[in-house]
Amino acid sequence: MSEFSGIYEMAEAARYLHVTAPRRPPNYAAVRRWVRSGLPDPETITRPATELILSFEDLISLRMVVALRIAGFSLQHIRRVHADLRRITGYPHPFAIKDLWVSNTDIFVQMNGWLSVTKRGTYAMEFVKDWLREIRRPIDDTLDIGFKRTDGHEVAAKWSPYPNVLLNPLVQFGTPCIEGTRIPTGTVWDMYRAGDRPQAIANNYRVSITQIESALEWEKELAHIA
Repeated sequence: MSEFSGIYEMAEAARYLHVTAPRRPPNYAAVRRWVRSGLPDPETITRPATELILSFEDLISLRMVVALRIAGFSLQHIRRVHADLRRITGYPHPFAIKDLWVSNTDIFVQMNGWLSVTKRGTYAMEFVKDWLREIRRPIDDTLDIGFKRTDGHEVAAKWSPYPNVLLNPLVQFGTPCIEGTRIPTGTVWDMYRAGDRPQAIANNYRVSITQIESALEWEKELAHIA
């Protein structure tokens, strides 16, 4: 894990995934099973429990697992596709790359054409794109993940899970912050719980009241997850 890859405990990641999945939200136990089974990184199978810290790409990969589960794919199918996609793309976190698409039954990666990962690397005709949707779409219709070019792939670089809230591994080790700032939403939440009014917090940080209210709403959602 690189210095700027983001640092997340499993319970923390589970809360983020739960809040951002309106249907079939995963709990901590489900996320722990996925991680222990080799999703998103096969190395986690043998890693001691005390070292199970996830990176930003791990977190985004788990969000893709949620999207595929909502789309109706079995966990066994997802594991097989993940392994095949690692081999096909040569990228260690293939569920963090941009060009992943799904139909009702198949998972595709766009690599010099439409390659069906479900069918172990068979290319489909170009018109298949008319029946495909981006892998994120089973969760929502917002393009909330930003990408960067890495090792020949467009790879997730930041995630906005809530209005005015951003996770960027280059900012505060990936902790949720008010977008465009280095202000952790958790800090805003602590100030609010200590008795500070939202407007006073906004004035203190020189941001808008809307940004503070979004941070508080996000943290309230997280606080409701056991």
